[in-house]
Amino acid sequence: MDISIYDNYSGVERDFDFFSLDGKYRICNSTLVISCMRGEALVKIRLFKYIVKRGNVLIIGPNTPFYIKEQSEDFHIDVIRIGEEVSLFAEDSGVKRHMELLMGERRLTKLSERKLRMFHMMHSYIKVLIKEEQSHYRDLIIQEYIKIFCYEACYLIDKTLESVNHKKDWQIAGRFLKYAEEYFKNNRKVEFYADMLGVSPKHLAFLVKKNTGKYPSEWLEEYALLEAKKMLRNKDESIQTISFDLNFATPSHFSKFFRSKTGMTPKEFRKTNWESYE
Repeated sequence: MDISIYDNYSGVERDFDFFSLDGKYRICNSTLVISCMRGEALVKIRLFKYIVKRGNVLIIGPNTPFYIKEQSEDFHIDVIRIGEEVSLFAEDSGVKRHMELLMGERRLTKLSERKLRMFHMMHSYIKVLIKEEQSHYRDLIIQEYIKIFCYEACYLIDKTLESVNHKKDWQIAGRFLKYAEEYFKNNRKVEFYADMLGVSPKHLAFLVKKNTGKYPSEWLEEYALLEAKKMLRNKDESIQTISFDLNFATPSHFSKFFRSKTGMTPKEFRKTNWESYE
């Protein structure tokens, strides 16, 4: 069973270290469930920035670039790494959709003190179980506890959305972000996403701006820019290849776009040898 339980405060060994402040993005091929127990940190996940404090729970989907940019000395987090698909633990289709939306929009959730302590107890219990000899019943117990984490996250989403009365609007905005992340390389026309979601481009622009603070066109450009910066770190790939991979008509169009966003040409950016592609 490809599951790991660890933290950043007890000195335990871990197979994936993302607590160092070296300005580099990390990418994990697993789902990460992070609960903040103490202190605070500035966490960047792709294009989203969050101040994570005690009681906050963050779910990061597989293969999503992120890093901890700033953190207090007492920043303590519990981490669950789920190597298998979340769908294995979220058998109900509604739960699965909630989890996908939660990871897609990178929404930060807030636990009550009582539930935070409960999460910490479950985390500690699973950490003990993982070290025990593998057995059928041990694995079933671990899986049931992981399901509880999933159900609690969905419960928190529903409570939040009901309180602000925009569940349907938020779901459309969340689905747009999910589709944008998947298709931005090949299509950056808002009409394409509006058709997929069954709304007009104007209404989609309104909903996405209302729920995320940015228009769809801004998100699509930022996804393209982030990917361009990541690809430019690989000096074996030519700028021409990168421009075509990102579906720009010509390398000059790509250079013009990149310079308008960063103040540098792709060549100048590459020469800086930045470790971070923020």
